[in-house]
Amino acid sequence: MAGVCYLDFFAYRAQGWADPAMLPTLTARLRGVADAPDQYRLGVLWLAQWVAVHLHVAMTMSLAVMDGVCGIVAVLLLFQVLERTEVYSQAGAVEQWFGAAAFVLLMLWWLLWLLWLQKPETLPAAAVVAMMLRLWQPAPMPQKRDTGRPVLILLLSVVLATFRADVACLLNVGVLGYVLVRRESRLALRFPAAVTVSLSGAVMAGAMQLWLAKIAYPQAGYGLVKFWQLWPNVKHGTRWPPFVVFMLPLMWMMVQVWRRRFASDAAGLAMLCGAVVYAGLWVSIGKIDEVRVFLPFALALGPLVVEMAMLRVRLSGTTEVVPLAESQM
Repeated sequence: MAGVCYLDFFAYRAQGWADPAMLPTLTARLRGVADAPDQYRLGVLWLAQWVAVHLHVAMTMSLAVMDGVCGIVAVLLLFQVLERTEVYSQAGAVEQWFGAAAFVLLMLWWLLWLLWLQKPETLPAAAVVAMMLRLWQPAPMPQKRDTGRPVLILLLSVVLATFRADVACLLNVGVLGYVLVRRESRLALRFPAAVTVSLSGAVMAGAMQLWLAKIAYPQAGYGLVKFWQLWPNVKHGTRWPPFVVFMLPLMWMMVQVWRRRFASDAAGLAMLCGAVVYAGLWVSIGKIDEVRVFLPFALALGPLVVEMAMLRVRLSGTTEVVPLAESQM
C-alpha cells in the first residue's frame, strides 16, 4: 500500500492536480460546475480539500495519503473477513499459508489497475465497502443484542453515498435480494433486521443520489458522453480486453460457486449478489474498460475468491466431496 500511495501521488500530478493553471478546472466539482457523474462524487474531495488547507499540504499529497490510509484499512479488514470464514479458520497451516498468499496476490493484482486513470473516490469507496462487509459478517460468538451494528451499516451507507451513491445503493440491494431469496438471514443480523437495514440503506443512498442530481446540481449533464453505453461496449472491441483480464478471478469464482453450490461465508455471497447487480449497471451506463469503477466490489470479493480456491485445492486432494457448509446455501 505504501507503493500504491507513492504511485498515486505521481498519478494525480500527471492528471494536473499540482498545476495551478489547471486547478480551477480540476476543482470544478467543488464549485458545482462539473459534468455528471463526477459532480455527484464530492465527499472525498471535500475532505481532501479540508486536509490540504488546514495541514498546508498540496492537494496531490492530501489525496495520495487518503488513498494510502483507505487502502490499508480495506486490505486489513478484508483479510480479517477471510480469517473468520469457516474454510480458512478450520484449515491447516499449509492451507492457511496458501490462502494468505492467494489473498495478497489478488489484492496486488487488482490494486495495480489503479495506475489506469486513478480517481479520488476509488480507494475510499473500497474501504467503506470493506467495513460494510465486515459488519455484515456474523461474529464467531453472536451477541444477543447488537444495536450498534445496524446503525453503523446505515451510517456507512450514507457516507458512501456522498461520493459513490451507486455502490452504496446496489450493495444494499444485493444484500436485500440475498436475504429475501434465502428467506432467512445467516448474516450478522436476523432476518427482520437484515431486511429493514438493507432496504433502508438502499433507500437512503438512492435518495442521496436523487438529491444530488435533481436538487443540488440539476445543471450537471453528461456533456458529449452518451448516457447509455451498452451498445458502445458491445461494439468497441478495444474495451473488452481490460474488462476480461480484470474480471478473470471473479468469473472463475462465480463458476466455482455455481458448480459446488456451497460456501461458508454468507456475507461474501450477499456481497456477490450486490456485485452482480452493480455489474449490470456498469455494463449498461459505464465504460467497461474503466475497470477501476468495479474495484470496490472486486476487492471485497477477494476473500470469497480465496475461499473457493482453498476449497478447490482441498477437494482435489480427496476422492470424497464433502460439502463444508451446504446448509448455508
